[in-house]
Amino acid sequence: MMEHTNELAQELAAAARRHGSAIAGIVGSAARKTSWEMLDLMAEGRELVGAALRARAEELRHRDRSH
Repeated sequence: MMEHTNELAQELAAAARRHGSAIAGIVGSAARKTSWEMLDLMAEGRELVGAALRARAEELRHRDRSH
């Protein structure tokens, strides 16, 4: 009986390690993907802000010339 309990415990421990590694891999992959998406969004945001600032500066220059 004790041998079976020990064997079962070892099998359960091995299964937990396998599934734990799989879950960690999935979570890690999702985190990396999210990080890259956040970096892309930040870059797009910087580009939009830059374009808006350039447009506003051009608008102000145009207004100054017409006065």
